[in-house]
Amino acid sequence: MIIQVSEDFPQSMISAREVEVLQLISMGYSNKEIASLLFISKLTVETHRKNMVKRMGFKNAYQLVVWAFKEKVFT
Repeated sequence: MIIQVSEDFPQSMISAREVEVLQLISMGYSNKEIASLLFISKLTVETHRKNMVKRMGFKNAYQLVVWAFKEKVFT
């Protein structure tokens, strides 16, 4: 799987790993599936998700995904 991030996206907002997690969330993968694909624990995936939602001031991961597409995080 190739994850491409838009060159215009400011990397200081979320880390490269968080972008990977975010893309898999947007593709409909569960936390367990994401953990397996990225070779990390399910708890780590949940932490990345929670940190991104909190940092961006959203209420849930759905808003995070909508924001990512609106801001053209992915190419």
